[in-house]
Amino acid sequence: MAGYLSAVPMIVGWLLVTFATSVTHLLIARFIMGISLSGINVFITMYVGEIAEDNIRGALGNLRGLFCDIGIIIVYLVAPYLTIHNTGAASLAIPVLFLFCYFWLPESPMFLMGKGDSEKALDAFMWLRGGDAKLAQDELSKLNYMMTSKSNVQEMGIKDLLSVRGTRKALTIALVLATVQQFSGMNVVFSYCETIFEMTGNSLSPYVSSIVFSLVNLLGSLCSCILADIAGRRLILITTQVLQGISLGSLGVYLFLRHLNFDVTVVGVLPLVCVSVYCFCVVAGPANMFYVVLSETLRPEARGIAMSITSSFLWLLAFLSTKFYSTLVDLLEPHGCFWLFTAVSFAGAIFTFFQIPETKNRSLESILRELNGDPPEDCKSEASS
Repeated sequence: MAGYLSAVPMIVGWLLVTFATSVTHLLIARFIMGISLSGINVFITMYVGEIAEDNIRGALGNLRGLFCDIGIIIVYLVAPYLTIHNTGAASLAIPVLFLFCYFWLPESPMFLMGKGDSEKALDAFMWLRGGDAKLAQDELSKLNYMMTSKSNVQEMGIKDLLSVRGTRKALTIALVLATVQQFSGMNVVFSYCETIFEMTGNSLSPYVSSIVFSLVNLLGSLCSCILADIAGRRLILITTQVLQGISLGSLGVYLFLRHLNFDVTVVGVLPLVCVSVYCFCVVAGPANMFYVVLSETLRPEARGIAMSITSSFLWLLAFLSTKFYSTLVDLLEPHGCFWLFTAVSFAGAIFTFFQIPETKNRSLESILRELNGDPPEDCKSEASS
């Protein structure tokens, strides 16, 4: 049901774009689709986290970002040749197609077990595991152990959310990652890309810059999908945060030298390289891994409210960072602004190293045990003892 509810506002939004007769209609459509997008992010994160096998959970979790980037590139390539109304009509086909295709997908086994329907949960696992009865039964046993664990409670409220040590830590990790993601300049760079290039003395047409950086983002999402279950979440996050800090710091140095009237034409390509590396890293790391780590560190009964809180917090920070970027530039100068983003990126890498557990190829119960300060013993072995 959550999947259907998240798609309906998107359909309404694209219908408004298709039949819009004023700018007001477009603004209303953008607002509605923004709400829908936020719901889709929460829904996909929860659903994928509940149905995926441990060894491919990272790759599946990152597909959200990969297909998002593919969609953006398609729109950038096609939209210049279509009117706004035709673009809306073409885009409308995607959420409508989703409604038909989603009908064939099974309900989350975790949701079904929470309702006490183990037979339907087993059927769902059979569908999701390609008809492998033994694998489906093993998955059901693991899920049953976790759902009947004495540490498990019913749907959490905010008070319950803060009363469990592991859930508090998971929520803290999510909020810190959201802060690092936004205050290291992600939406600022994406929104003010053209302005940033004007600061550096370089100029790319809005169309060309949009295509270039969309391709960079696509490459970042692709690498994140491939490496998430090979290198691990921690290594990817630490590496990308360090590299994005270096790229932003280098861009700050370039801007500072220009501010002092140094001749920087010999390194005129540096801003393009720095922004490209930054975009690649932020998409390969914090932007996509945020949702993967979120789904892997929260208890099932806490996911709904915790994801709503963290998603709202993320977009609030996105609004604030974008809204007050020009004010920050006036206070710190452009180079100082990017050095601030650099400091936040390095701080995020340090936080990841000391506070975020590696979740690659681990069961949810094992991860939750570690967050609670217990030995990260796998629930499967414990259930069979």
